[in-house]
Amino acid sequence: MNLKKVELEITSDCNAACPGCARTLNKDLLTIQSFTFEDIKRIFPPDDYTGVEFKFCGVLGDPALHIECVDMVDYLSSMGGYCELSTNGGIQKAEWWSRLGKIAAERPGLVFIHFCVDGHEETNHIYRVNTKFNIVSRNMQAFSLYAPAGSASWIYIIFDHNEHELEKAKIHAESLGFTFATRTGMRNSYHDWIAKISKKDKEIKKVVVEEKKITTTGAKEHSKKKDVKDLDKFIAEYKLRKKTKNFETKKQEILKTVVCKYIHEGEIFIASNLTLWPCCFLWDSAFKNKEGILDKLNQFEPNWNSLKHHSKEEILQHPWYAKLLAASWEPGHELHLTRCIRTCAKNKAYHNEINYVDNAISTL
Repeated sequence: MNLKKVELEITSDCNAACPGCARTLNKDLLTIQSFTFEDIKRIFPPDDYTGVEFKFCGVLGDPALHIECVDMVDYLSSMGGYCELSTNGGIQKAEWWSRLGKIAAERPGLVFIHFCVDGHEETNHIYRVNTKFNIVSRNMQAFSLYAPAGSASWIYIIFDHNEHELEKAKIHAESLGFTFATRTGMRNSYHDWIAKISKKDKEIKKVVVEEKKITTTGAKEHSKKKDVKDLDKFIAEYKLRKKTKNFETKKQEILKTVVCKYIHEGEIFIASNLTLWPCCFLWDSAFKNKEGILDKLNQFEPNWNSLKHHSKEEILQHPWYAKLLAASWEPGHELHLTRCIRTCAKNKAYHNEINYVDNAISTL
């Protein structure tokens, strides 16, 4: 495999409690797990990683919670690897972020941070529950003091409650030398969320929990929502065995549009428990055991995709990666997972939309 991109969920720990996050919605399933800097060096021994993108993100955690995250970035970027980190920015001391900024300055173009900040001082904490904007702002400033301009972006999910702070955030991003972008997620266009925000009531001198409904409406919704609804309809058809007259034709048309992160784009995902997956979506399914994915894959030998027991090269030679994954997109296959069609058919219609804005505040 020509490995082009590796997503690293170095921890399932997080300081926030975003209401739409898998860890918030499935607290009973969550076990805090992390892998170490030694694990990184073992899985990715010294080599030339020029052209390989290492994305520190994940499904369950924020990489900045991991105290060794900067060491990992330093190590991989020292060998030419491009390191991209997505974070809410509300954790660690300013010095930690300054060190990351210095590495970005030492290796121009190899370190990039996405600060996922959904609002400004009034509203960011409403979705990014438990984060404090003054700490986020301090950490962004600490990084920007050392990193070259253009080494970070401010990614802003527009909800109904934070739309009025959009311009203020754009101006703030420009002052830091960050690019600015808005993000639209399909989940937010399908669901409303309830944020549970703790705050101290001065009158009764106790901490109370305020609930706030999080909505995404109108032009803020994902532009491909209709495409995903069409896929949902198609999936419902074959689940209920309602094969319409044009079912086979429609199926072939849809299967041709699947763009797999692993097969077509050379990407792998390493979860916080050191299992290796083709993408974040299937790790999300495994975390929840959605569609009985673990039961289906349990036909394989124990620990077949564990990096505690095998090298990444050995895992990628496994029959599931070599041929069964692509074959399983066929609805009748015993290993079929509807997640592959719903998230990656119609040329990845489900995926997040990132719309970058230049410093003149115009859409690119």
